[in-house]
Amino acid sequence: MTIIISNHLLKSPEGFFKRDVIDGYGLSRVEANVLWDYVNNFIKEHYIACRFDNQIIFYAVSAAEPAGKPIKECRLIPVNLTLYRHTDRKIRAKLGIPALREYLVARLSEEAHHQGGLLSQADLAEILIVDKSTVKRIVKRIKARGGSIPTRGEIKDIGPGISHKARIIELLLKRYQPTEAVLKTRHSLSSITRYFENFIKVVYLHNKGFSIVKIRHLTGTSEKVIGEYLEIYAHYRKNEETTAKD
Repeated sequence: MTIIISNHLLKSPEGFFKRDVIDGYGLSRVEANVLWDYVNNFIKEHYIACRFDNQIIFYAVSAAEPAGKPIKECRLIPVNLTLYRHTDRKIRAKLGIPALREYLVARLSEEAHHQGGLLSQADLAEILIVDKSTVKRIVKRIKARGGSIPTRGEIKDIGPGISHKARIIELLLKRYQPTEAVLKTRHSLSSITRYFENFIKVVYLHNKGFSIVKIRHLTGTSEKVIGEYLEIYAHYRKNEETTAKD
């Protein structure tokens, strides 16, 4: 059956592969072609990604997966994560290990987010070989300074506490420039712009008398975030009215 593979292909990895599966496993030519395409695409996606020596390939939950979906049912995607940069040693020497860990948590989370994946606090603990409680404390310190880390829990607003979107809106209403919000929260400018536009839509629909359920349906925003947006709006509106009276 080898003769069905053209001579020029026989000298290539593709030709050798197809000849072996046809002769060795009794596959048809069509089946060999399909199998080659599948294996080739799988290897390209998972093993031949552009990765430097100081990076690892980690399988993160796709950012497209909704909150509440079990991890075992979520689609995982490979992301390149930088474990070491020459500046890391300088940060440790000048600011200490706690500061370096904060820097690493932020960097790894951002790299995954930019590639379409989201790391959880458990993922970060596994990568950095520390307890999950350590990562939790790191994220808490960053939030206390007004910052934000794009973990799965943060982006999907999983768990208690004010959402990252509401924190960003508060910064903008406090007259921070969008570029300043980018530096403080580590979210992209396009994301921050999108959050603010969505905030405006929520407030507009609320003032028009729409219910929270209807606003959720029209904007695709969770009821939790809608509630936070309306609380922020009410707070700043009250402050403006008080200032105007004075």
